[in-house]
Amino acid sequence: MDGTGNIGKRVLFVLPAAAIHLGLVIVLGVLHVRLPNGGWVEHVVGYYGALSGASSAYSFFAPSVGPLPWATFQVRDRAGTLTTEVLETGASREADLRVKNIVGMYWDEQDPAARRSLIASWVAKVFAKHPEADSVVVRIESYDLPSMAEYRAGKQPRWYLEYQAKFTLKTQLATGEINKEATP
Repeated sequence: MDGTGNIGKRVLFVLPAAAIHLGLVIVLGVLHVRLPNGGWVEHVVGYYGALSGASSAYSFFAPSVGPLPWATFQVRDRAGTLTTEVLETGASREADLRVKNIVGMYWDEQDPAARRSLIASWVAKVFAKHPEADSVVVRIESYDLPSMAEYRAGKQPRWYLEYQAKFTLKTQLATGEINKEATP
């Protein structure tokens, strides 16, 4: 057997699956159609949309694009050397997009205590990566893209500082090794 029967079976499966996926992308993402709340269909389609990205409503050329989040960490070691660190690894585009989504959680969270905990977990990751670090200054910024009308009127894209704080290790605080004026 030459295997053409297997190709035909795959085509019979792949083409309808692709058509269903494309239909869901159009319905969920592009047209912004919302299913009735509470039904099993909504749960199944919502779950599929979250897994596949079909529900993300990506609209880059929409009238307004949300701010692009960015987190940087200025690491100071015991010798006073400064290095700048980011959470993105460069391992893959997809992994870095996932990290940007995690940084974007800062904007989604309204509770200040939860925001601080979220940021502290990022800083803990940086301290773990740099065991020689004395302190870490975290800066959360957003890159604001003007609408096309604003751009034509002369408004330029720019960075806005949303949050900045200095984190130090508790052991340094207990021993009095740091300048108390430098700690927020």
